[in-house]
Amino acid sequence: MAGAIDGGPARRESTHHDRHDARPPRALRLPTIRIRLTLNACRSAATGVVMVGDDDDLTRCDPTVAALLAYWDTDLRCRFANHAYEQWFGVSPEALIGTHISDLLGPLYELNRPYIEGVLRGEPQEFERAIPAPDGGPARYGLASYIPDVSSGEVRGFYALVTDISATKRAQLALAESEAKFSGIVEISADAIICVDRDQRITIFNAGAEHVFGYARAEVIGRDLDTLLPDRLREVHRQHLARFLAAGVPTSRRMCAGASSIIGVKKTGEEFPAEATISSLQVGGTPLLTIALRDITERTRLERDQRVLAAAGTILVASLDYRVTLKGIAALLVREVAELCVVDMLDAEGSERLTVAHADPTKTRACDALARASLPRTHPRVVAAIEEQRVQVVDDLLSSFESEALRELSPRSALIVPLRSAGSVLGVLLCASSRPHHFSARDVEFATELAHRLALAIENAQHYEAARRATKARDDVLAIVAHDVRSPLNAIALSAELLGRKLDKPGGPGPGEYVQSIRRSVDRANRLIEDLLDVTRIEAGALSLACAAVAPPGVLDEVVSTCGLRAAAAAIELRIDVAPALPAIWADRDRLLQVFENLVGNAIKFTPKAGRITIAAVRCLDEIVFSVADTGTGIPEANRPYVFDRFWQANRGERHGAGLGLPICKGIVEAHDGEIWVESTPTQGTTFCFTLPVAETPRARSTMNVPVVISPREQVATS
Repeated sequence: MAGAIDGGPARRESTHHDRHDARPPRALRLPTIRIRLTLNACRSAATGVVMVGDDDDLTRCDPTVAALLAYWDTDLRCRFANHAYEQWFGVSPEALIGTHISDLLGPLYELNRPYIEGVLRGEPQEFERAIPAPDGGPARYGLASYIPDVSSGEVRGFYALVTDISATKRAQLALAESEAKFSGIVEISADAIICVDRDQRITIFNAGAEHVFGYARAEVIGRDLDTLLPDRLREVHRQHLARFLAAGVPTSRRMCAGASSIIGVKKTGEEFPAEATISSLQVGGTPLLTIALRDITERTRLERDQRVLAAAGTILVASLDYRVTLKGIAALLVREVAELCVVDMLDAEGSERLTVAHADPTKTRACDALARASLPRTHPRVVAAIEEQRVQVVDDLLSSFESEALRELSPRSALIVPLRSAGSVLGVLLCASSRPHHFSARDVEFATELAHRLALAIENAQHYEAARRATKARDDVLAIVAHDVRSPLNAIALSAELLGRKLDKPGGPGPGEYVQSIRRSVDRANRLIEDLLDVTRIEAGALSLACAAVAPPGVLDEVVSTCGLRAAAAAIELRIDVAPALPAIWADRDRLLQVFENLVGNAIKFTPKAGRITIAAVRCLDEIVFSVADTGTGIPEANRPYVFDRFWQANRGERHGAGLGLPICKGIVEAHDGEIWVESTPTQGTTFCFTLPVAETPRARSTMNVPVVISPREQVATS
């Protein structure tokens, strides 16, 4: 039968809780006078075949008794049954008389057979049984007692007394189900769930707690909660729990709410950060504390890694001197990751100890001593870090490195991190902790990422330093060349001038044309030198402007007078198109003329005969827009992005100069806080435009007679 509780011929079947005491609970017994009287009546009538009504004692049995009362002879046939059988089994007591017990019990008979056999041997039986309801409703649960009827040592039958324990049994089953659900929920939780009693002794320790702390359940049940806490924090936590218990009301809250986390300790002695919530329940008047704890080691490390990498990014861009950068990184690491940080730079000749940092400021003397030591590059772990180019974990640093300064700092575990870039190792970073086995696989990943960023920063800083030295060397050479070349050029120019005066006498010979050629060559060489010096000044941010209010028409007239002869010699028309009533601009007049001479000179070079060059000026808000347009061959679209690059020319086979005119124009215009650009259509011509501020605007006055500092972006663009 479904739901029936099977069992052997013991005095009583075991319950769900497997109690050792076979006697039923006092609440399940019926030691009432009424039932005892009824049993006595049964016993007095059991000497023969008895029908209800054959004996006055039986007829006086109280029909309100809820328990089943019956007498069965040795043939297992009913001699007496009370009215409760009709309610339990749906059969009247009259119909039961003479009926075999198997007909009454049906499928239950085989389950009850061991008890029936036991009672017929003269052994009292007591057991629980689920009895199906005759109407198909919920089953009843009964506590059955089989009492042998013994006379002169002979068993003549037995009495059956079955007490209804349905309410109590269902409560027991509900409690067992609730406990099973609670146990299942607790066991599947990944968090540690720990219950402690009033004395703070552990009573429940789930599988999550076993995983978090490394203890087996049997190892900690009954032990103090202090077992799971560091020595230094035990008294604080004990007082905290005592105050929590003293509150005396069911409540729940985070442990150590004033701190971001608490500290637990594993069976191995390793400490870890955790979040914990504590709740208090009163169970039977006794407080029960439940602690739900979560290991947040990985989350804490991830947050730390993100925080350190963000701070490292700020340090890496703060300076182009990698020595300053690495010292800042070392200081950051001893605040967040380790207690000791050592950085060594490597080269072909050996190593250079760049910095030593420690979290304890009182360790300065030992750090200074360690800073004077050198990295033992022959050590196996250092060799592995350099040759294999991967992080090495050292769990016993002191036994690996023989150094008095290192021993004074007492490091235990360490990471040896190679700073590698482009297949080579630039340096080695050592992070050490005074705790053993402090660094995990997650720390190795973090160190690898940080080392990659450091190596890139070092490499970029070294490239910058090399470029700066090369630029300085170039500028030094250029200054020397410009000075040394000018001296013979000046001598040639002076000699040509004197020679020309002698040869250019009235009626004199024609060698004066050669003298003019010498002068033109000298002028061209001087212009080239000036252009080179201007480019150097622009790149260095040292181009000075002597600005003043300049009238645009006057400047353009001077441009025409200067460049008109060259245009006429090339059979090119030179026009001016100036809008009326233009305001003055704020500019260095000589530098502005230099811009126009370069732009018009370029236009003459690339405009065919009978072409046209137009110089225009028009106001646009607080700027004057100047333009130089020609009807030349134009610039292909693919070449336009490069026209302002130094030494760049579209046709390398036909050089029309050094390629410095347009970069100089750009530097001068931007030094005036203006902008320059080019527009061109192949075969139809090119127009160069640039803007300069109107004199009365605050923007113009900001450039008043001050050296112009070119932005780093422009320095990079022109380098």
